[in-house]
Amino acid sequence: MTGARNDAVGAFATVAAEGTDPADVLAVVCWALRPRHSFDALRRQARDREPTDPDTSPSRAVAAAAGGPATDLLAPAADVAAVWRRLGVRVALVGDPAYPRRLADGWPHTDAPTLLAWRGTPPGDGPAVAIVGARRASGYGSGVAAWLAEAAARAGARVVSGGATGVDAAAHEASLEEPGGTTVVLGCGHAVDYPRPHARPGGLFDRVVDHGGTIVAELLPHQAVHPGTVRARNRIVAGLADVVVVVEGGEHSGALLTASAAADLGRGVLAVPGDVRAGGSAAPHRLLGEGAAPCTSPADLLQCLGAERPHVEDRDAAAPVDPVSMLPAAVHDVLARSWPRPVRVDVLADRCGLAPGRLLAALTRARVAGLVAESADGVRLRRPPAGDV
Repeated sequence: MTGARNDAVGAFATVAAEGTDPADVLAVVCWALRPRHSFDALRRQARDREPTDPDTSPSRAVAAAAGGPATDLLAPAADVAAVWRRLGVRVALVGDPAYPRRLADGWPHTDAPTLLAWRGTPPGDGPAVAIVGARRASGYGSGVAAWLAEAAARAGARVVSGGATGVDAAAHEASLEEPGGTTVVLGCGHAVDYPRPHARPGGLFDRVVDHGGTIVAELLPHQAVHPGTVRARNRIVAGLADVVVVVEGGEHSGALLTASAAADLGRGVLAVPGDVRAGGSAAPHRLLGEGAAPCTSPADLLQCLGAERPHVEDRDAAAPVDPVSMLPAAVHDVLARSWPRPVRVDVLADRCGLAPGRLLAALTRARVAGLVAESADGVRLRRPPAGDV
């Protein structure tokens, strides 16, 4: 082994996950650095090679398909490893111990990623639900996404989504502090600040990692986002989940691609009914027409997952509900002081110091229970607070 190759292998040893051979990662990254090469093309090449020893692991098979790393690519590959190391990223190849078995199942005849790079907690194989939908989500869509995500994560299921604004962000935010946690699947490399509000220091992605979540990507660190990478990202979202829930989306929504990928994998697909007049209802209503199960509450989702219902969802629907126990105390206090005037949701979040996802989930629960009303002017208690006439 030459000194340059030794150095490159050493660079990848600093980012390779436990059980992953850094020399194999070097070979695969060097392949992807060649002009007009891609990880998916490498998967196809591994699939089409002559059969080898049946005991050969997928990671060794893909490294063999990549061939020996060219000398002129050793330094650029080491630079890739240095970027991943700086960002705290770990890397595994398909079939390696740290690579999710659920995602690798059927490879190379399925389109699972050849390489997976992540920040935060290694992706696992526990129960998981994907909650996806529109970037320009309505208040209804964001609220329902947060409601479902909080309940699923509280029951111990990981919430997976694509890290976009709108429905994705609401799902990630609402599950951050719950036992199941959340996983973001990027449509770009880890070194790309996209979407900027989420990728900036202290933004959603940093908070996901700080709370024990995961940020995953199948791309080299500086790979920019474009429609093709975003569409490809959807199959990973589906592959990491047991169930996919489409909350909201237009007739050409990428959420339909996620649902299609889930169906191809034999995973459950649920859709949230919406206003028939709203454009954002097109995707879920299409899926409902094609046989997807309706998701009208967390109970539908948790039943599909086989998870226990969280305590809040176990309440007797006929029993009176105390708004102070249904709403966080700070939220109820602000709404009580403002009653009967509504309070805008952004103002309510500022006054209460709550993360947007947790606030949306709480308000949606309270709205379903008939405790609050929402209008274009904001949110208000439906009934006078105790002590008022």
